[in-house]
Amino acid sequence: MKTRIPVNAVVIDDDASVCQQLAGWLESASYQVRTFTDPAEGLHHLSAAPSDVALVDLRMPSADGTDVIAALTKDQPGLRILALSAFPDAQQVAEAYQAGAHDLIQKPMSEGEVLQAMQRQLSRIGIAARTEQDFNRLLGARIRTIRKAAGRTQTDLAAGCQITAAQLSQIELGKTATSTWTLARICGNLKIPMHRLFEQL
Repeated sequence: MKTRIPVNAVVIDDDASVCQQLAGWLESASYQVRTFTDPAEGLHHLSAAPSDVALVDLRMPSADGTDVIAALTKDQPGLRILALSAFPDAQQVAEAYQAGAHDLIQKPMSEGEVLQAMQRQLSRIGIAARTEQDFNRLLGARIRTIRKAAGRTQTDLAAGCQITAAQLSQIELGKTATSTWTLARICGNLKIPMHRLFEQL
């Protein structure tokens, strides 16, 4: 099993079936999840156990989701909040964002939409890659993009870095990790500062 950077997520939705569905999707993607159908219990949990991401329904009978989002934002400014809503109107969406929501997922939801939204929010807090394999893949894609933008071929760049084209190909595909020294040579040949390779990875 891959070692992943742990990410804690909380779901606050009065519909138990929605909580169960979201928990299943998130747990299958290795998120650590707690669900609450009672907003007060969710707020209490988060005050005692800070999390990385919260998914909050905007329409609940016992609490206004916007008020819940505002309370979470005040208590945990760094928390990434996804608002959930069926048939959201423009005013509701505006109020949710003003209260501190960072994204909106419209019900009915798909697993892909939820996981993509989660990944967007994690990227904002510097967790774009949660495993070494993810990191290698993102880093390789970044090198490939910069190389192509510079008009360099794999063969040309590899020769300048004193590695084989096959080795560079494996790096760009994220199939292998690479040393800092090799990355320094790649950056030197591409005439870019090394930090550019790692921005928001």
